[in-house]
Amino acid sequence: MSKKTPSNEEQEQAHILHNSIVEHFSSADDPRRAGSICHKLFDILFITICAVTCGANNLKAVAEYAKSKKQWLCNLLNLEHGVPSYNTIWLLFMVLRPKALQDCFSSWMKDMAKLLKGKVTAIDGKAQRGTANPEKPNSFVHIVSAWSSHNQLTLGQVKVEGKSNEITAIPKLLKMIDVKGSIVTIDAMGCQKDIAAEIRAQGADYVLALKGNQGSLYDEIENLFVQMKPNGQEGLDYDKYEEHEKHHGREEHRIVYATDELDFLPQKDAWKDLQSVVCVCSERTIKGKTSLEDRYYISSLPSSAQELASHIRSHWGIENCAHWTLDVAFREDEQRAKAGHIPENLSLLRRISLNCLKQDKSVKAGIEIKRQKAGWDNDYLLSLLNVKSFS
Repeated sequence: MSKKTPSNEEQEQAHILHNSIVEHFSSADDPRRAGSICHKLFDILFITICAVTCGANNLKAVAEYAKSKKQWLCNLLNLEHGVPSYNTIWLLFMVLRPKALQDCFSSWMKDMAKLLKGKVTAIDGKAQRGTANPEKPNSFVHIVSAWSSHNQLTLGQVKVEGKSNEITAIPKLLKMIDVKGSIVTIDAMGCQKDIAAEIRAQGADYVLALKGNQGSLYDEIENLFVQMKPNGQEGLDYDKYEEHEKHHGREEHRIVYATDELDFLPQKDAWKDLQSVVCVCSERTIKGKTSLEDRYYISSLPSSAQELASHIRSHWGIENCAHWTLDVAFREDEQRAKAGHIPENLSLLRRISLNCLKQDKSVKAGIEIKRQKAGWDNDYLLSLLNVKSFS
């Protein structure tokens, strides 16, 4: 079988990622006192990224990785004082301001912006349930992140105190990343007038899920499609698209309706550049049981049912390709470290590792096997990070 040649876009994406860790993270601000530093901040960051990429899921595992690879790391990084201890690593990530890492990460990912035009940038929250206080089940660390569904990359993240605060975190996240030209998709928690306006101000379009949190807006749109679906609504111009999927014992038939005739909507002018409303009617059969669900969306895009269906489907990538992988391959939901800034800092480092692993096309295997191979093969690890030397 002939080897697939990467497309020009894949080559450009790989090139941008390969100008990554050394270039963008060497300038991170170090919070430690200058006189007490034995290990440079970048050295600890690099060792941790290597360890996480090779299978370390917590800081104890990072310290063990460093000890196991001591000779190799000392030669690679010219470590004068050997490898850092667990206490050194733990203390650094406890006090390291997440913004210091976020700024480095954002500068790296902003180079990807030119590849995002016309593509979906999905924004969603993820709980790290292992960080919750046993007496307060909902006290876990909650991270809102942006995911390029087309490029399979995390673009940025913000920590919030609980899911309800996603509303305040999303505008901060939008300011950190460059979404110009892309299509931003958000679940119902982010369906807010100010968020829609911020997305448009940055030169992006939006597709926002709509639920009862928008009260009369939801009721108006639901009523429109309830009347439309049986036989169509006389005098109303709308577009319709159907798709059918069957895999892994699950069968789903979807009918997507979209219209840009919004004169019926009293709230139309309150939503920046609102152009269309959408209804996705799903009939899902799993193990012989069938369920029906209607979901509603608002968008600044024209009312092409097929294109809107594609964007809505792309949003699921943040759950299926990012959040699921972080829990299954990186065991993120099981991590309990919650002192200082450790949860947020490690969350970002996992996403850095996931970005590097996702873009690798040389190994035809899943993330877990790629992590194992990186641990076995130092050359493969360095190829993921595009590091040859630090001289």
